[in-house]
Amino acid sequence: MQQEQKELLQALYEKYWRPLRLKALKEKVPECEVDDIIQDTFCAFMRSYGETALTWNETQRKAVLMKILLNRCHDYFRRSTRIRIVSIDSKASEIEYNIMRYHLMRDVCDRLIADEESRKIQECIEKMKPSWREVAVLHLIEGRPLVEVCEILNISNAACRMRVSRIRKYLKLQLKL
Repeated sequence: MQQEQKELLQALYEKYWRPLRLKALKEKVPECEVDDIIQDTFCAFMRSYGETALTWNETQRKAVLMKILLNRCHDYFRRSTRIRIVSIDSKASEIEYNIMRYHLMRDVCDRLIADEESRKIQECIEKMKPSWREVAVLHLIEGRPLVEVCEILNISNAACRMRVSRIRKYLKLQLKL
């Protein structure tokens, strides 16, 4: 039986490695990872279906191999999104540093005060009239440029700038800054 399984694996590998490789590349798996994923696919196939695969027709074998490959590709992307490497020089690392500094290096009282200030700002924004609230959320909170805010809200650039100015004055008065 061992010999039959080895022969089956060799035959499957020779027959399906190219379509599996093309499918993995189509799924946008980096080329340097494709061969590992394909080998893992064949190993999983033999572990799960070894002897029973001898009785299957070619269509069934190919379908199962493709399904296993797609699962392996999805697993690869799940793992790669969890483990992120960020360059020290990038803007992202500065943001991550600031987040860590906020959570780790600040006193609990400082964090509570900052959270309270955030709640006050949020309450002020919720009390604004809807035309101001939309601009405040898009420009001040989400950080979108004024040009984009104008396009989204279908208003002129002058009107948008005027609303931003009034919103800032309103927030200064409400928050007593």
